[in-house]
Amino acid sequence: MRSILAAALLAVCLCAGAAAQDSPSRLVMEKALAEGGTVVLTLNVGDLKILPAEGQSRVRLQIDTHSGVDRHTIASWVTRFDVAGDRATLDIRTPKNRHNCDNCDTDIALYVPAQSALEVNAGVGDVTVRGVQGDKDIHVEVGDLKIALSDPDDYGHVETSTRIGDVNDFLNKGGESGFLGKSEDFSLHGRFHLKATVGIGDVSVQREGQS
Repeated sequence: MRSILAAALLAVCLCAGAAAQDSPSRLVMEKALAEGGTVVLTLNVGDLKILPAEGQSRVRLQIDTHSGVDRHTIASWVTRFDVAGDRATLDIRTPKNRHNCDNCDTDIALYVPAQSALEVNAGVGDVTVRGVQGDKDIHVEVGDLKIALSDPDDYGHVETSTRIGDVNDFLNKGGESGFLGKSEDFSLHGRFHLKATVGIGDVSVQREGQS
């Protein structure tokens, strides 16, 4: 009897611990992807962070709504999550009218292998990239784009632009041109290509660790 009660108590504790770490309004999906692959992401609305998956050769998608939206509903927003060879492709369509997501802010985190090429096309929202080494082609239509580079010597060709907003790039300080918007296009000595563009909003290229 005592062993049965102990087992029951352990089960309750494990369930409580899992409940504390998990949230019904959070969706987590992941698939294997080797280092050096390419991650392609299309997103219509939402704030996005792209971060390295520490010690894992995987792509991990986490969507938080901070509301009562259930996982089944959130999963319906992920219209594509495929990995073929060394290429992962994701398409996320969050509800614009918020009928399926009342009074919620959608935060999206994508964890990728630390060495990955990124191709991102985002509609409305802020995009932040940190700790990922490789080619980057990132566009945000409306919102701010922040990219932190751990080793600026990695980059050989840099293109940044915004139609309405500012460009702040520590790689080419003071080299931006434009009236309403700013743009720059220059070459360094690294092997990767960085293209960061925004329609309305600011582009910031920073050294890793800067605020």
